Amino acid sequence: MGEFWTLEGIDGAGKSHLLTQLADRHPNATVVCKDARPRSGSPWAEERLTTMHRLTWSYDHAEPVWTYPSRYWVHTLAAWYELFHATHVAPALAQNRTVIVDGWHFKHLARMKLSGDAALASLAERVFSSLAQPDRVLWLPTPAGVAARRRKGSSKPSEHGAFLTGQATTRPEAFTDYQSCTAQLMDELLHVHSAPVHTLAADDLTAELVDLLSEEPRP
Repeated sequence: MGEFWTLEGIDGAGKSHLLTQLADRHPNATVVCKDARPRSGSPWAEERLTTMHRLTWSYDHAEPVWTYPSRYWVHTLAAWYELFHATHVAPALAQNRTVIVDGWHFKHLARMKLSGDAALASLAERVFSSLAQPDRVLWLPTPAGVAARRRKGSSKPSEHGAFLTGQATTRPEAFTDYQSCTAQLMDELLHVHSAPVHTLAADDLTAELVDLLSEEPRP
């Protein structure tokens, strides 16, 4: 079996961009971005994933998605990742490939913990822990201010903390504050997870990833 790696970071960290650059640089890695998935062998599953993606991430930014029950989002997100893994990750792992995806459940768990709702956080921990877990985590520690500049003009209220405040703001300072809190909690969650965490810190992140992929497999 291959290894399942996840590249983690806040909104605007550069996860998808980095994996796009990596795609042609290492022959034994399968790179899968949720916003630009390769074709799979199941058109039915792809149609379902496309519909789920639209409802979960590609909705109209004017839709007040933060008014829906938080428990709805726990189960909706888990359903997406479950089918995504079965359709795109598991088949490649069975071919002894290393699969790298642009984020898993960690950011969502961090945000649910930020809510201060202990029951919600407990539910999220139980549901997300039932998903397939990564063999290695790559952490992209992009400063929130840098991410805010990248996301300027295209960010959603949810990325500015609407799930906490109930307000549809897109103020840059709200983005920075919310993403900073998310990053801090994500870092804590990742470092208590069973998978080893590698923080990407080189000037050439693509080259650093290629080097990691070229290492001998873990025993």
